[in-house]
Amino acid sequence: MQYPFNASPRPTVGIEEEFQICDPETGELVPRVNELMARADEDIKKFLAYDLIQSLIESVTDIGETVDDAIDDLAQKRRRVQGYAEAEGCTLGITGTHPWADPRETVFVETESYRWVRDQLRYVANRNISFGLHVHVGVDDQERAIYVANRVRRWIGPFIAVAANSPFLDGVDTGWDSSRSFVFGTFPRSGVPPTLRSWRHYEQVMAGLQEAGSITKPRHIWWNVRCHPTFGTVELRVCDVQMSLGRTAAIAAVFQALVVAYADRHRQGEAAPELERSFLEDARFKGMRFGLDAEVMDPELRDLVPMRDLALRMVAFAADAAQQLGTSRHLDVFRAMVERGNGSCYQRRVLAESGGDIRVAQLRLLRESRALIESPDLDQAMEKVADTGC
Repeated sequence: MQYPFNASPRPTVGIEEEFQICDPETGELVPRVNELMARADEDIKKFLAYDLIQSLIESVTDIGETVDDAIDDLAQKRRRVQGYAEAEGCTLGITGTHPWADPRETVFVETESYRWVRDQLRYVANRNISFGLHVHVGVDDQERAIYVANRVRRWIGPFIAVAANSPFLDGVDTGWDSSRSFVFGTFPRSGVPPTLRSWRHYEQVMAGLQEAGSITKPRHIWWNVRCHPTFGTVELRVCDVQMSLGRTAAIAAVFQALVVAYADRHRQGEAAPELERSFLEDARFKGMRFGLDAEVMDPELRDLVPMRDLALRMVAFAADAAQQLGTSRHLDVFRAMVERGNGSCYQRRVLAESGGDIRVAQLRLLRESRALIESPDLDQAMEKVADTGC
């Protein structure tokens, strides 16, 4: 079976955000996605999507020629979706998990595709009350896309650690910086992808899983990094959704620059080094559990480094490509994020300032989300972006 790759001639950027649909008075999740979708104007409907549960709405940017194009589009769509939510008496939450939602009360989206997922996964699907950020970057050749996806795996741990924004689950501080990654990581065919030798190898894997009834389409592969045949992209899927557009822009810019840098190395004929899978898995776990406060083995150089240093190695590797792309200022923000901490650090500070009451903390985070949606400062100083945490 063949899966044609719709190659993109330029390293375009697309961003997907998953939002909580919440009651602004109680902070509870509410299953109102159908009502929000019904209110959506025709020009935006194709950029909004259902996901597995009815208390989530997904917003997708148009194809951006640059990171700034995608972020400007993201800002506009956030405002419009927030408007639909408010018209239904709701508001949007922009953290990686809801702090106390009960999996037994999950209401699923009733489409054939999502019924299939629900029936396959049962309680694991009920428990997947999580909200992510996905970044797509266009690649101009299918073999190059495989090469890029293989090499980008080196940075899965640092991306999780920097973007971690989900410490709370089941009404408690889990002790994990990204409990979203843990919850979603219980899905089959998620986590660190295997090394793929070629596009033909990718097609053989997809066809075999489809023949086995394990998937019905390639989108049922939920790896942390994956090639997307339809969009002609390599997709980063490890990040928690971010309240701050400045943080989102920084993540997207680093990933775009990595894709461009590795694509150039493929054109130059550079062989892909073997990445030690045990180190990839360990860095992924430590990014979820400890965030930036861990020591890990670099999966490529195989030396022991603090997670912060591995994240800065990633930025240094991406720097030349970012300069060519005109996104160096976003990498400066990313460096500040590494230094100052992730969204989970900020959420824990909010909880402490809320007297340890997780419901009070949730209401504050919802108010802050709304303020950032209504008046995003896309040119704010890096210190402000970093300190907003989420």
